[in-house]
Amino acid sequence: MVLNRRARRGSNIIEFALILPVFVALFTGIMEFSWVFFLHAAVVNAVRDGCRAGAVTPQTDSPDTAAITHMTYLMSAWSPCGTNPSLCNFTAVSQGSSPEESLVCTIDFTYEPLVGMVPAPERMTATATVLFELQD
Repeated sequence: MVLNRRARRGSNIIEFALILPVFVALFTGIMEFSWVFFLHAAVVNAVRDGCRAGAVTPQTDSPDTAAITHMTYLMSAWSPCGTNPSLCNFTAVSQGSSPEESLVCTIDFTYEPLVGMVPAPERMTATATVLFELQD
């Protein structure tokens, strides 16, 4: 039995309509998870770099403020902190005494999903601890 072309007309469109939702779900899932992983890496780098910037600042120039300023700058370009600063919380606290004094920095923000079709964290947090540089 040989099927002619007229008997199969329209089957391609039906197959496409059945597969399209699967491809859309797969694509949006890939995009959402990629965004989560990118933001996580960016937050970790921002808190590390900001804490380092504060640790090399002389004690007389307020290292806590220098760290928060640098973290805010790094997070403002592409993250939710740039568009809605109320979502983000930056902290930098000095602990201990010289010569083992350290600076503990934290970034905590509310994650806003791109699509919302896949499970994602509600909050993202990163913490870094850096020893102060001894300034002579």
